[in-house]
Amino acid sequence: MPSRCEIDFAGQRFVLDAGLALYWPAQEALVVSDLHLEKASFLAQFGSAVAPYDTLDTLLRLEKLVAIYRPKSLILLGDSFHDRQAWARLEDAVRHQLLAICGAMDHCHLVEGNHDLGLLGGGNLNFSAEVETAGIVFRHEPQDTDRPQIVGHFHPKLRTSLRGHRLSGKVFAVNDKLLIMPAFGTFTGGLDLNHDAFIQLAGSSPFRAYMAYKDTVAGIARNDL
Repeated sequence: MPSRCEIDFAGQRFVLDAGLALYWPAQEALVVSDLHLEKASFLAQFGSAVAPYDTLDTLLRLEKLVAIYRPKSLILLGDSFHDRQAWARLEDAVRHQLLAICGAMDHCHLVEGNHDLGLLGGGNLNFSAEVETAGIVFRHEPQDTDRPQIVGHFHPKLRTSLRGHRLSGKVFAVNDKLLIMPAFGTFTGGLDLNHDAFIQLAGSSPFRAYMAYKDTVAGIARNDL
């Protein structure tokens, strides 16, 4: 089974990568969502005993994808940081690593999410509410609009059975107007695709699920949802 699969969305061809990224060949754009950098250090402030390596691992995986696809544009689809003080808690080497990733692009778009709203510091990183390219809108949270949107925020995941085996993984959720990205961050949870929030979002166009499991990504039949 391939580590990526291609889908059509809003009249365009996209690549879904098992590494939890979306690649748009026509625009040479790589998209990831919900990195939640420095989540572990945020929780450590409240006594949580978690290893503080989530940011480094997340950025190393992003560097690997950049090396594979060599995009001209990178879109970070919101909640790139876990909280307003996350930038200040970054180690210098990791901070430079992030800036180097963004600086290697012709365009690096940081969409503002609810977690990184009003980020303090930020190394002159510029956030925007949305990015629109070829009629497709990239936002953190979806708007009530007829425009096709690629969004994050919901961290979709799914538990299902395949040939008698129980599988659980993050998913890309896709219908006629919405493509919801899985959370890219190493230390991120998720919301089951059968949750009422997704049912309400989907309306009359149910979501199709593409599960990332280990090194593969594949569509899940509706009767397995």
